[in-house]
Amino acid sequence: MSVTKNIAFFGATGGTAAATLAQCLLAGYNCTALVRSASKLTNLLKTSHSIPAETLDKQLTIIQGNIKSIDDCTQTVFPAALNPPTSRTNNRSVDIIVSCIGSIPVWKGWNPIPSIEDPTVCAEGTNAILTALRNRQPVKKPVYCAMSTTGISKYGRDVPLVFAPLYYVFLHIPHKDKKIMENLVIEGASNSDKGQQVISEYNIIRASLLTSGAQLGREHIRWEVEDGAVTSKAIGYTISRADVGNFIFEEVVEKWDGSEVKAEGKGRIFTVTY
Repeated sequence: MSVTKNIAFFGATGGTAAATLAQCLLAGYNCTALVRSASKLTNLLKTSHSIPAETLDKQLTIIQGNIKSIDDCTQTVFPAALNPPTSRTNNRSVDIIVSCIGSIPVWKGWNPIPSIEDPTVCAEGTNAILTALRNRQPVKKPVYCAMSTTGISKYGRDVPLVFAPLYYVFLHIPHKDKKIMENLVIEGASNSDKGQQVISEYNIIRASLLTSGAQLGREHIRWEVEDGAVTSKAIGYTISRADVGNFIFEEVVEKWDGSEVKAEGKGRIFTVTY
């Protein structure tokens, strides 16, 4: 029997999240997305992913706002369609949260090393999402999927040696933000002095260097779950956003069967590459 799925998206105008969102809409799932520009998202889905206007009208709710706003995040993870005024509880969250938030590099003057437009957006945005969950305490805890990066494993180098200067020097600042984000997500799946468990389970996707290339398909992807050691079978150079988005759809969204994991600390950290 098919399961009706309600999914919230953050960073949906980026290539990875947009690819996942498009597949969720085509699969008939109900989606909400927090974006700064609603028109940018609808145009992207119509032109780049061929999503019909009627599908967008029926299955997609767009919240125009700021990822750092707890109120905007609350509207996204606790959509009005799931919490009507006549409901006995207004604490029904979406089933799955897909967060692909991030910032872009900016070059200033003659400095060859770029800075980051918003160097703390991943940590602050994730904190806002988790705070929204903690404030409302969902009746059924959602699955959380967070887009991260290779180069930050605590077990050692998980990128090709030639990429080490790029990752450990030039990308140090955004990677620090991603690492803080990962820790926040993992904490959200457990009870701790920082708050109650609000995530059923987490899925952290560490992709190698992202490209804007076409989707090649699952058969071209190497992936491995980090389990106490470097993911040595999935060390690679690049992968397209389209293929990562498809991986999230197949591995996280489609494999969710409607159940809620009760145990604390449940989750997986994937490395994905070509």
